[in-house]
Amino acid sequence: MTEKKDNTHRRLPICTLGADEHGKTTLTAAIAKVVSRIGAIHTNGDSDFEAQPPINHPIREGVGITYRRIAYETSGKLYTQIDCETHLDVVKMLISGSPAIQGGIWVVNAVEGITPDSQAQLHLAHQMHIPTVLPFLNTGGISKDDELLDICLLEMRELLSEYEWREETAPITIGDALKALDYRGSSITSAQWQPIVDLVFAMNRTMPAPVDTKHLPLIMPIREIIEETKDRVSVRGEIVQGQLAVGQAVDIVGKGDRIKTRVLSTKENEVSVESEPDWLSVGQVLCPPKTIKSHSEFTALVYLLTHEESGTHIPLIENDRPDIYLWGIDMPAHLKLPSGLSLITPGDYAHVTLTLDLPLAMEVGTRFEVKKMGSRIGLGVVTGVE
Repeated sequence: MTEKKDNTHRRLPICTLGADEHGKTTLTAAIAKVVSRIGAIHTNGDSDFEAQPPINHPIREGVGITYRRIAYETSGKLYTQIDCETHLDVVKMLISGSPAIQGGIWVVNAVEGITPDSQAQLHLAHQMHIPTVLPFLNTGGISKDDELLDICLLEMRELLSEYEWREETAPITIGDALKALDYRGSSITSAQWQPIVDLVFAMNRTMPAPVDTKHLPLIMPIREIIEETKDRVSVRGEIVQGQLAVGQAVDIVGKGDRIKTRVLSTKENEVSVESEPDWLSVGQVLCPPKTIKSHSEFTALVYLLTHEESGTHIPLIENDRPDIYLWGIDMPAHLKLPSGLSLITPGDYAHVTLTLDLPLAMEVGTRFEVKKMGSRIGLGVVTGVE
């Protein structure tokens, strides 16, 4: 079944989390198979998820993630589920915010348990403030009375609680993803399919409503100053989120004091506001009054691009001075690494503290690029502001 209209704004983007080879792709394929019976598949009209070729989705020029995707509907809810090929693909997706994940299914294989990569992804999801993560314990053929299952369940619940996902909103589903995928019957109450049905029902019960960026508070970075007169300044920029209207009260934030003003006219990406000459500059942001603030010190997750992605081998070291590219400008920053870490190498990521030479508008979740010597070497996301 294919969609007759575009429901992108109603779709909830979710992803599978967990270590490589723990059954994420198998579980996603099993979900597609079950949903084709109890809902509707909207990806190429085909529920055969495993037959779909992986997509290389560009995050930035030269940088991308490889994943499979399936869209489906069940109980009136629409989902787009992303299944990344590797652990590093998951890391890049979460830090870059492309696609903008709003929910997750965390898969743990009972034989191997929670691996460092599996825990790291769950930690990243917590730092990205993903509201709902549903755990799935993939038995991998282990019998239900095997003590390994009890050990895994306990470890999973402890880690979920540590990251503030409670049992009532993150119930653990136990099942065998491969048996569910290989099941040739059609009974949704079969022993093979019942865990998948339970997981889908838990998704419908606990996953949040999708966020439509048009309904979020306005953020419009100033990319260019077009014209300045005595009491009017025209600027060019692109609305990141929210909407803009003539007469709307707005604040100009970043690089100094908050400027209160109002919109005089709009035309495509060009906006005129009340302002004295030289008050506004590139890198500031238009926003609703008293919403987003400017900050010079913040914490962030930073991923350093590989040589293939950036063309460089530049690491980041303690007390480094990279540039932060945000809202169309480069801003020099001072870098502090976490205790016990002396450098970040290409292809790795870390939680860092950055202090800008001038404050810029930002909030938790704001994405940026890291540059050195004029070259883009990393991607970052704000996780905390001072």
